[in-house]
Amino acid sequence: MSSTQPESHSSYLVPNTGSTARDYCMLERNLLSHIKLALLLSVLSASILLRARLVPIDEGQKPNGGTPLASVEFAAAILCIVAGGWEYYQGYWDLRTSRPFLVAPKIHLTLMSLVATTVFGTCIALLVFA
Repeated sequence: MSSTQPESHSSYLVPNTGSTARDYCMLERNLLSHIKLALLLSVLSASILLRARLVPIDEGQKPNGGTPLASVEFAAAILCIVAGGWEYYQGYWDLRTSRPFLVAPKIHLTLMSLVATTVFGTCIALLVFA
């Protein structure tokens, strides 16, 4: 055996053939993108909750009900982390078992569609309330 690794650890290694390293880096980039989106959604949730505005509201204008909207944004952030973790976990096991994973899982697409719908709905709600 020409490998320098002991035989007992060979089941944990994935041979770097073809595009294995590139595929693994793609999985990490996707997970980090999901985490970045979740952080942005949680910052948006906090700014809605704290009523942080670029233009201050007048004294006579009633403030919007930010707590339900902030809760929905925070739930979308948690959902984004779950979707990213799911995609990473599935892709990692597909990579380890040498299965092709060019098609995204349907669960990930469904979860991210909910996040995108939440972001779009928040944009509409903030335009209406502003």
